[in-house]
Amino acid sequence: MCHDATRQWNIVKMVKYLGTHEQCVAFAEVNGLLPKSRLCPMHKTQMALHKRHPVGFFKCSRGNCRTKSLISRAAGTWFEGIRLSFPQVFYLMYCFTHCFTRESIHREDYASVGRKFSSATISDWYSYCREAVVIFQLDHQEFKGKIGGPGKIVQIDESKFGKRKYNRGNNNNLYEDALEGHWVLGMIEDGSEDLRLEVCPDNVRSAEVLIPLIRKHVQEGTTIRTDFWRAYECLPDYGYTHEKVNHSDPGNPFIAEDGTHTQRIESHWRVVKRFFYKDNYNNPANFADVIVEFLWRREIEKKNTDPFNSLLGKRE
Repeated sequence: MCHDATRQWNIVKMVKYLGTHEQCVAFAEVNGLLPKSRLCPMHKTQMALHKRHPVGFFKCSRGNCRTKSLISRAAGTWFEGIRLSFPQVFYLMYCFTHCFTRESIHREDYASVGRKFSSATISDWYSYCREAVVIFQLDHQEFKGKIGGPGKIVQIDESKFGKRKYNRGNNNNLYEDALEGHWVLGMIEDGSEDLRLEVCPDNVRSAEVLIPLIRKHVQEGTTIRTDFWRAYECLPDYGYTHEKVNHSDPGNPFIAEDGTHTQRIESHWRVVKRFFYKDNYNNPANFADVIVEFLWRREIEKKNTDPFNSLLGKRE
């Protein structure tokens, strides 16, 4: 019997429901991870399914198709060309969703029968899972549309993610200048939990870079609140109302006299940065993807969704 998708997964349930090849294949069938049918591309008719080891294959018995190669059920799925067992694949997917370290993967491993996963295998499958998450999250974000709108307020700020190069006093700007890493633009609407993050292309935060990113996420007519960074000065030219707070004001660097502040978006930076492992700060190959992964994890946590089910595309 397959696991109830409304339950939360843990290692005990992984062993119980996805501990054998047969269980994994049945689970994959039920949850749409392996196709149950396929049309012949030539005859446009249903091909016969032969359930032989390891996952089965499709074959058309009409005309010349009878002499053609068989089509594996794994073609075009998570399992195409894999060298791991099905329990190992599902286990690594589970590990990714729960942010297991390599040490945790080896300690909890129930699927490898004494053989450890190589670092390359773990990295490859984590990258594969992250790619699926990024595709889903960006499509989901596009479906939700832009934040803000007339009568609404969106707070915007940039922050630099990275490792410190040397000591440069306590000023926040000086501290960020002393980092090697990536500038990230953050946007959040007052009264909403819909956080938007964008990595600044080429590590530049000029108006030519920031304004298109803002227009991508924020509706015209929105009141946008920022600090005094000069790149934001042209926001009114694009249909926004612009309010500013001067963080260099010695009297009150956090809230302007009219009540304008960006404390909500600023408060998110520590939470976002806490998510990152040390090695991700200066990795140009996957930094932007890890930013999107954070948004995915944040969203499923707020919805109390099981992360393993979410990775599989299941809805609770």
